[in-house]
Amino acid sequence: MSTDTSNQVRKYIFDHFYQHANAPVLEELMDHFHVSRDQAYSVLAELEAAHHIILLPGTQRILMANPFSSITTPFQDTINGKTYFANCAWDTVSLHVMLGEDTTVESYCHHCAEPITIRLSQEKVVASKPENPLIYLSVPVSKWFENLINTCSNNMVYFSSKTHLGQWLTSRPTLHGEALTVSKMIEVCRPLSRRRMSLDYAKPAGGQLTKYWNSIGLHGDFWKM
Repeated sequence: MSTDTSNQVRKYIFDHFYQHANAPVLEELMDHFHVSRDQAYSVLAELEAAHHIILLPGTQRILMANPFSSITTPFQDTINGKTYFANCAWDTVSLHVMLGEDTTVESYCHHCAEPITIRLSQEKVVASKPENPLIYLSVPVSKWFENLINTCSNNMVYFSSKTHLGQWLTSRPTLHGEALTVSKMIEVCRPLSRRRMSLDYAKPAGGQLTKYWNSIGLHGDFWKM
């Protein structure tokens, strides 16, 4: 398929998630774009290689189109009365930044399972219970793509407080991650998320992202692509 068609397929997948809160199946792509199974799967593989989507390993089914998840997770966003599953704590914020709509995030403390509810509007935190939850990232940016499913599913989580994060880390002395407030995560997400629903969306280059993250105070090897 041409680059233009690939962009259209990517946009179709994201629009389908937005409208239906789930992933389209390969057969829907075949029908909508009037292509064969091999052609439809080929473009999915291309989109996965470009890190726009992730397929369920060994299948032709879409597992993720970040920030959307096609399976149940402990990360939910409710927007205009519709609930979406995100892949991780990062993606709960990314979804708000991407869609630009009032969002209620619901998740749990990774340490104690305390419910966490955060209301976002116009890229700001307008309410939060508990008051100061943190998002903890345990995989450095340079290692994200070694196993994206593991990175997104297991290593970007919420903690209800700095105290609970500290308690959790006590038994993991070799883990050296980054803890961010939700407000800081909104800043972090912007270059990756703001135009992701656009037909001509292109991910920023690694060097651009690192430079941007440095500009908002995030330095060190953890943030190098």
